[in-house]
Amino acid sequence: MKNKLCIIWLFTAIILLGSCESLFSQLKENNVQQAPASGISTSEKNELPIINEILMELNRVRSNPQRYAEEELKPRLKLFDGKLYKVPAEIPILTNEGTTPLKECINVLMKTKPMGNLELEKGLSLAAQWLADDQAKTGKIGHYGSDGSSPFDRMNRYGKWLITAGENCAYGPKTGKEIVAQLLIDDGVPDRGHRINILKKEFKKVGIGYNDTGKAPYGAVSVMDFAGGYVSK
Repeated sequence: MKNKLCIIWLFTAIILLGSCESLFSQLKENNVQQAPASGISTSEKNELPIINEILMELNRVRSNPQRYAEEELKPRLKLFDGKLYKVPAEIPILTNEGTTPLKECINVLMKTKPMGNLELEKGLSLAAQWLADDQAKTGKIGHYGSDGSSPFDRMNRYGKWLITAGENCAYGPKTGKEIVAQLLIDDGVPDRGHRINILKKEFKKVGIGYNDTGKAPYGAVSVMDFAGGYVSK
């Protein structure tokens, strides 16, 4: 019983992803460079298969929202028992809202027109990886780094973001499919800001960071930095 309670509490912590940040404004510059928090270089991490998995899932959603809803989201409905999400051979997870955000997400995707694919950008990936490493080390969640940096501060360390920018953070899942599904469904996040970022047609570039080597209780940290345009240093 104690183990189940711990897992339920952990899931609650995971889905409290914090508000997404999106901004329309002039560029803000910050030339401070910082090294990755772990011993593995950021460039090496960006070659990990999980980075390509996440990118592929993001573009699957954007290129054909209706198909994604049919293939990936609708089958999840039958796994719910009230607010419990029951995957066979796994411990049931107590969600905040049950099927409500899932049904909502399906409806949104069914009405969303296909949009352009996101292109992986080096500078954005460096910014995203910095936060993933930082949070894997500190165990903190949210959009501010241990050095007080905002998403926009970090994006401007490695280049310049253009037009608009935003950030998604996910905690727990270790596959591209589950990471993107968690953010799309956005259970427990009232403004569904993560879903909005994924489906924002103005975003053309993305950087992806991932770290599952830390001691944080949620297991893995995934960060996605989006921008309407970006010029890497």
